[in-house]
Amino acid sequence: MIESIQTSFGLAWIGSSGLPRYWNGVHQVWLTVKKRELLSGAYNLNWKTLQPIKEKIEKALGIPFFIDNDANVAALGERWMGAGDNQPDVVFMTLGTGVGGGIVAEGKLLHGVAGAAGELGHITVDFDQPIACTCGKKGCLETVASATGIVNLTRRYADEYEGDAALKRLIDNGEEVTAKTVFDLAKEGDDLALIVYRNFSRYLGIACANIGSILNPSTIVIGGGVSAAGEFLLQGVQKVYDENSFPQVRTSTKLALATLGNDAGVIGAASLVLQ
Repeated sequence: MIESIQTSFGLAWIGSSGLPRYWNGVHQVWLTVKKRELLSGAYNLNWKTLQPIKEKIEKALGIPFFIDNDANVAALGERWMGAGDNQPDVVFMTLGTGVGGGIVAEGKLLHGVAGAAGELGHITVDFDQPIACTCGKKGCLETVASATGIVNLTRRYADEYEGDAALKRLIDNGEEVTAKTVFDLAKEGDDLALIVYRNFSRYLGIACANIGSILNPSTIVIGGGVSAAGEFLLQGVQKVYDENSFPQVRTSTKLALATLGNDAGVIGAASLVLQ
């Protein structure tokens, strides 16, 4: 990885003053950060033990190096240049294959004692029919509000559904069903898809209401691939949020869709330099 970075930067990173022309902000999936210098649990890089990555990269490159996980830097990006309107208190939630998050409070990214602050996907929301999560517990938001979670809900309610719906036929025929499939059919009024949509909205809306009560940010920003459902997604979540949030939170903490897309992480990683 260090050799790849060296190649990308070439020979142009030191100016005539001896100061670095380019400062490096890096984001990586599933990193547990300790003082943002030592990393463990970066399983997609096959790093299972503690890695002094900051020390190694700064030694090899001769420039300051900053690192954090992908959801955290996306939170910084959306807060700074996106839907967070550069407000000091913003929560970012990303709905993808799983559910991630990042919390900016009083202008500072929160990490927590073990680097686990902002793991919003592991808020427990499903107590009735909890689904096992990859984290080892059951009922996590991730199991019912991610792209995978929406498919989980589809299969759950398809088993109980006795009517005639296009989504039910897809399931019964063994055809591929994705979160996009469900939202597209729900927009068309498909009965089973609407059941899934309402329950997805219930779980996510309650999670947002709880986040709002704990942190009272100016904005809870919802991003990730699932958020491509747009205003239709937001409308359902907003309704549940309004019904379940503390009055002062309901009037001061708004829900918004992310605006930066895949650029949020890049922009946020660059902003690490300014922290």
